[in-house]
Amino acid sequence: MSNLLNEAEPLLHSPSDDEYSQTDPAKATRDRYRALARFAGCCISALSTGWHDGCIGALIPYLQLYYGISDEKVSLVFIGSFTGYILASLLNVTLNNRLGVGRLILLGAGLQGLASAITACRPPFIAIAISYALAGFGVANQDAQFNTYVARLPGAATKLGVMHAIYGVGALSSPILATLLMQARIVPPLFYLTNVAWCAVTITVLLVGFEFRGSNPSPELSQTAEREQRVAPLKTVLSSRAVWPMLLFVVLYTGTETTESGWVVSFLMRVRNGGVMSGYASAAFYAGLTSSRVVLLPLTAWITEKRAVTLYSLIAIATQVVVWTSPLFLVDFIAVAACGFVMGPVYPITVSLVTKATPREYHPGALSLMACFGMSGSAIFPFVVGSLADRYSIRVLQPVLVSLFTTMMLVWQLVPSPRAALRRSLLGSKPASVDGSENSASVGSSI
Repeated sequence: MSNLLNEAEPLLHSPSDDEYSQTDPAKATRDRYRALARFAGCCISALSTGWHDGCIGALIPYLQLYYGISDEKVSLVFIGSFTGYILASLLNVTLNNRLGVGRLILLGAGLQGLASAITACRPPFIAIAISYALAGFGVANQDAQFNTYVARLPGAATKLGVMHAIYGVGALSSPILATLLMQARIVPPLFYLTNVAWCAVTITVLLVGFEFRGSNPSPELSQTAEREQRVAPLKTVLSSRAVWPMLLFVVLYTGTETTESGWVVSFLMRVRNGGVMSGYASAAFYAGLTSSRVVLLPLTAWITEKRAVTLYSLIAIATQVVVWTSPLFLVDFIAVAACGFVMGPVYPITVSLVTKATPREYHPGALSLMACFGMSGSAIFPFVVGSLADRYSIRVLQPVLVSLFTTMMLVWQLVPSPRAALRRSLLGSKPASVDGSENSASVGSSI
């Protein structure tokens, strides 16, 4: 804990902090613990969004039975999410500048909780699809803010790995509980009460750290805060050649992740006759994803980020070929878990890479776009699979996933190395962004 406090302290540092620490040691201590609460709040927010994302795969077969709907119609929840994610991608930078990270991440958690409460009231299915749009907007804003905030902390690579592993804990736990509750014949929409509970916990912890403050909690620090909060406009961020390949890559990555976890349960139930045990396949996928975000850190560092993602993508393709061709449920179940295992480090690697490949003032816009565009991929591709499955059967899942993984691996080759990308980005940026005082857009200062 002391190490985390020491690492978080530079984020809160400003010229006036020395005065506070000398004249009011109690306030300095409170600031350090508030930094810890902020990181903890980001981790719980990640867990809550993981819980939300992970449950849908296990619930789809039961929602279809409860509402009597087809694959295509149940896929409308992904279109709802897509709508919310796109809206978030367009508004996130503007909302970040006006509200600050603290208020915006709290708003996202509140909207996610409201959407889950609507679903838990057992409305007509079309209302659930609409509530997913509201949840998508909330989840995307949370994802953008906690990634941006943690990516700016000292030791960001490790902290991102930990935070995304915690996301995986939520994503693997919710399908397990969902499957158990469905076996107990609980009405499927009532499961979303658990989502409401997690959102309440998230808001509580975030309030401890961020205190619902805007960009500048202290008037006497206004000039410092203004100097440290320069954020490159969205148009400027999009002009960077390093950003576009990463945006396309993360759309494909999140699309493959959610398509696999969202439809593999239905595939194993219908094609491999897995029965109730199929519900645990989504949990196995996220169990692999969660563990690898810690276990594979040394390997990733050893073979370098660029090569690691290529290797992991190749293995993921191989696992999908196994599921496609093997008729044995147990073999397919293990292959699904292995796919999650090799996919786990990919998103944290991409978030870390974008902070190395772009100037600091680009980070809020680039990371927000990555989060929101990535969420869009996690909505549109599962919908496409649902529509195709409605016409050609759920067997289309594996060909689609192999195609997506292959395209994802090819797009990764277009992502420039961090140093080359940063040099190109700096050519078009102001000199202030390359000197030692470039602390522009420090997310820690924008709350």
